[in-house]
Amino acid sequence: MYSPETNDRELSPDAINRLWQHGAHEERLFHDRLNYFSLLEMGLLSVYGILYNKEPALGFLLPLTIVGFLFTLLWLFIQARHWSYCEHIVARQKRFIPDYKATIDAFSEKNWAQSFSVSRVLALSVPAVFGFTWVAFFIWLLVRPATVVDAESIISLERVLLAIVIAALAWLFFRMRRLERLLREKMKS
Repeated sequence: MYSPETNDRELSPDAINRLWQHGAHEERLFHDRLNYFSLLEMGLLSVYGILYNKEPALGFLLPLTIVGFLFTLLWLFIQARHWSYCEHIVARQKRFIPDYKATIDAFSEKNWAQSFSVSRVLALSVPAVFGFTWVAFFIWLLVRPATVVDAESIISLERVLLAIVIAALAWLFFRMRRLERLLREKMKS
């Protein structure tokens, strides 16, 4: 049983097993929730696309865009908080399970393994991409031309805006990797 006196000392084998099981459960929950929200967002975006192609009515699509964005913000908050909790559990596992710490340290010696934490990227960037999508849809609904652009034209406003959004997301991804490397270097020194 847990007591404050044993917090910084050695744990019993049963306590270590519970800590390991709890960590595995929370990691599974993290990824299951990520999949669940991703599927819901994709479904909502699919419905949005179908409705936009059928009848791009501003009175219906604007509230739907706002709801989609708020849903994404909720997802981002939940994932960020749960990622932080998972990091706390991993830190405890490293402290109390020597084999786990040795495995993680051996893996982290490789240069590419230090470049970014996959769980952080999943927790923050996937919901952020959906959030940027909803913001782009919101802006598009407000500035779109009254006439529908011919889908057969090679260069259209939608395609140019899509290319700009993709370029901005790629730039943000690479900047995030660089920032994380700098933070890791500062934490080591």
